[in-house]
Amino acid sequence: LLRILNDNVARLDRIVQDVLAIGRGSGAQPELIDLNAFALHFVETFCVTEGLASEVVRVEITNGATLYFDRTHLHRVLWNLLSNALRHSRQVSGSLVLRVLLNGGRVELQVIDDGPGIPEEIRAQIFEPFFTTHAKGTGLGLFIARELCTANGASLELVTQSSGGHFVLQGRSEA
Repeated sequence: LLRILNDNVARLDRIVQDVLAIGRGSGAQPELIDLNAFALHFVETFCVTEGLASEVVRVEITNGATLYFDRTHLHRVLWNLLSNALRHSRQVSGSLVLRVLLNGGRVELQVIDDGPGIPEEIRAQIFEPFFTTHAKGTGLGLFIARELCTANGASLELVTQSSGGHFVLQGRSEA
């Protein structure tokens, strides 16, 4: 019971900290991040924390890709996106993909899952605060993720032509 209580307190603390960061203008401290090293370490940490076999998340990285972004913010954004993707995926080998692509002077981080996708009737609401389809969700994950992207001069969008969930973070590849 204490472990459950502690886990929920930690979750609530993260939510409050995220909301406060947004309310304070987020205080973004962007730096140039080597996405190869960051993505591999992030996915390893995510899999260990979530108790996943490493092959559930496939990482596809364009060598030399960098992103000008606050490191802590990027971690929060990717954690929110991959957590949602995991919840809606089949949770088998390759169910989640973290893809990094260079697109002109911009870089794209794509989070893709093999789940049923987001129903058309709720797509317009998914980035709104407190909108959730999950019984234990707060409805703040995607809202916070998008706000943190905006604070770092990036965008976060849903790709609607995909069969599963497919989100694209697009940001600057240099300072």
